[in-house]
Amino acid sequence: MFRQAARSIRPAVRGFASAAPQAGENEFVAQRQAVRAHAAETTDLWRKISFYVCIPGILVGAGWTYKLEAAHHEHLEHAKHENGGEAPERPVYSYMNIRNKPFPWGMQTLFYNPEVNIPAGDAE
Repeated sequence: MFRQAARSIRPAVRGFASAAPQAGENEFVAQRQAVRAHAAETTDLWRKISFYVCIPGILVGAGWTYKLEAAHHEHLEHAKHENGGEAPERPVYSYMNIRNKPFPWGMQTLFYNPEVNIPAGDAE
């Protein structure tokens, strides 16, 4: 008896997703459209920041670094020229390049450059 009363109160027609939206659905759709519009504006902002700020900044930094490294290389070549074509001998202090045991690839670090760095001593 209760079941029959509940069936008579409940509407017999069900709505489908393609049916006209109800009051709560309009708010949801409007909120989703606002989120999409905000995402589009934010994407455009970061695209402009990348093109007009980051890329020129990278180019300026690369130019500055090139100029600095060219001056450093010129200084090293000048020092070699004054010393008969050889790099001047630098003092080796006891606290420099301490290696208690070798790396798996040898005594030098991965970034060792024989033209610039002082070689590390043997393991004792």
